[in-house]
Amino acid sequence: MTTIRAAVDAIIPSVDERAGAAELDVSRHVAEAIELFLPGFVDLLVTLLDAYAADVRPGTVFTGLNHDEQGQVLRAMAKEESPDMQDIVDGLMVFTYGGFYSEWTGYDRQSRALVPPAAWAGMGYQGPSLGHPEYRDGI
Repeated sequence: MTTIRAAVDAIIPSVDERAGAAELDVSRHVAEAIELFLPGFVDLLVTLLDAYAADVRPGTVFTGLNHDEQGQVLRAMAKEESPDMQDIVDGLMVFTYGGFYSEWTGYDRQSRALVPPAAWAGMGYQGPSLGHPEYRDGI
């Protein structure tokens, strides 16, 4: 799980005072979602990240690389023409961005309460709406 955490941190790092994907535990969402749709692919993803890391810095695993080097690994993997590799990289990206920008980071599973995630305020999103009566009044 530390490798997946490092990968989501490389994709959406913390910036200034804003928490990144790793601080918001998005790696758990990524691992759960990938395993749900493609059982066994989390282990494959970790193996591939480590293998590509060795191309960037021989003898090093993904978690041993700095952010720039981790970005090199992700870009190298994304450039592969294999449809299977594209699925793995796409899954990592989609589930990372999905976990970060969706309600996932603001939903408390115990209380079943939703606190609007900080990412929503940062992009001006007010959250889900049950409708806008002012739009219906004109119809």
